[in-house]
Amino acid sequence: MITIIYGRLLNLKRNWLPYAFMVVLPLMLTFVMGAVMGDAESGIALPISDLDGSVHSAALVEELKSLGTYNIKLTDETGLRQTVMENGADAGLIIPRGFGKGIMQGETPQFSLFITRETQVGYSLHGVLTAAVQRLAYSAAIADGTVEALERLANPGSGENARLRERVHSLVAEEWRERLPVRVAGSTIKSGGGGFSFDMYTQTSIGFTIAFSMFTIIFAVGEILEEKRTGVWGRINISPVSRFRVLTGGLVCAFAMGMVSMLIMVFVGDLVLGVNWLGHIGGALVILSAFCFCMTSFGLLLSFGIKTSQQLQVTAPVVLVSSAMLGGCYWPLEIVSSKAMLIASKVVPAGWAMDALKGMIVYNRGLEAVYLPAAVLLLMGIVFLGTAVQLGERA
Repeated sequence: MITIIYGRLLNLKRNWLPYAFMVVLPLMLTFVMGAVMGDAESGIALPISDLDGSVHSAALVEELKSLGTYNIKLTDETGLRQTVMENGADAGLIIPRGFGKGIMQGETPQFSLFITRETQVGYSLHGVLTAAVQRLAYSAAIADGTVEALERLANPGSGENARLRERVHSLVAEEWRERLPVRVAGSTIKSGGGGFSFDMYTQTSIGFTIAFSMFTIIFAVGEILEEKRTGVWGRINISPVSRFRVLTGGLVCAFAMGMVSMLIMVFVGDLVLGVNWLGHIGGALVILSAFCFCMTSFGLLLSFGIKTSQQLQVTAPVVLVSSAMLGGCYWPLEIVSSKAMLIASKVVPAGWAMDALKGMIVYNRGLEAVYLPAAVLLLMGIVFLGTAVQLGERA
């Protein structure tokens, strides 16, 4: 068996570039996709063109900002139309001239919503604007009535009237703020236990560690097909070395290569990107080892199930990319609503590995997140290995 492992290492020394690429590429994608998706602005994009420029239109914009639902961007009317037409936003709000004057006179204000297609954003924005304008109108009426009453009682000068009106408006606006009977405070914990920690670097680091290690493991086991093509496999089979030792040597080498590639991703993710791998290193090693064993066995099954290395190069990417997608390696399964896809994620090994790793790293669960996924991965690996051995006996 040692001789087989030594031979595989010599071959790796001559053909190391593809395996190095399978480590460098996921690291690059983790940095790029984590940065791009992590820096995306939150909220619904809503460009606003304020043609009125009054105190009341500015108050309306502030009211929409305070909701926290919309990502407000003030722009001119031309820029607003261009943004919506280029699908930068589902709707754009145009506050027309005379809006503030209409509020002061008790008139029903008019808005212009610029949309290119009917969406839920447009419908919900209509209701939000109705509530916000009603509040502005009530505030203006209350403030004006209060100032008029004070004028009759105190009869201040014209200079005092402006300051008084501004102060009353401010007080009314403060009183309109909702006062809930319960106040909830939240915080995000980046590392350590007892909290929730998630960003796109976490998703990409875990997902790409699983997804690209599959390629490393499968193609490492697939060296058997190249040995068959060159006749080395036939000479090994007629040698005094038992078939068990030959297969074990190849599997151990592929297992080690897969673990090394995953551990590189783990340490870079923790030390460079801040993903809390090392805080759960015990459970992570259990899951990664079980997953590596499962994929090593699956690689052996593929190697005995197809005939040539060219067929492996065509078949493996289709199978591995599909299973990575179903397992949630490329996007969080938390955003998936399809029950069929969620069920399918439990059929592929990547789904169980992602579930366990995110349970520990994202949701800060303990080793209880590891037991069931590790057992399922080991069971899958045993089934794959047993099937592969049966096919190998017939080959």
